[in-house]
Amino acid sequence: MNLQRRHLRETVEIVGIVSIVASLLLLAWEVRQANRIASAEIQMDLAYAYSDVHINRATTPDFARLFPKLTNPESHLITATEDSQIEGLAWHYINVFWKAEVAYESGLMDRAQFDAYIEDVAWVVATYPGMHKHLIRIYATLPPLAGKEIFQPVAELAARNQVEQTENQ
Repeated sequence: MNLQRRHLRETVEIVGIVSIVASLLLLAWEVRQANRIASAEIQMDLAYAYSDVHINRATTPDFARLFPKLTNPESHLITATEDSQIEGLAWHYINVFWKAEVAYESGLMDRAQFDAYIEDVAWVVATYPGMHKHLIRIYATLPPLAGKEIFQPVAELAARNQVEQTENQ
């Protein structure tokens, strides 16, 4: 009888250990799947944010008229309404880039993807000089952005702008 109880106890312990190991493996798989889903969602959200700009540019004439003013502001008169729209677009880009920074810091984006967003920030700075004053003002008024790697091109733009203002005085 004791041998039978001992055998039953050992069998129950083995089943318990196997159950615990199986549960841990399932949990690890679920966490990995959740991270993959979160990563895919952030990538899609960021893609939609860019897509919104391009769709609006393609389908909304008033919005499309901003882009020559963004790329060559010295050659165009920019109304107060257009300046407000440009500021809104600058906020949009800042939010997209901030989301990419948070995704990278949270492990939801790999380094290659993050580097692509840093290049996007540099591209926006280089391509849209009509947005510079807004990017600089937004960057200056949001202390959490300072020192964030993705905003380095904006920080460099702000520093150049500061030097130019000092030289002009």
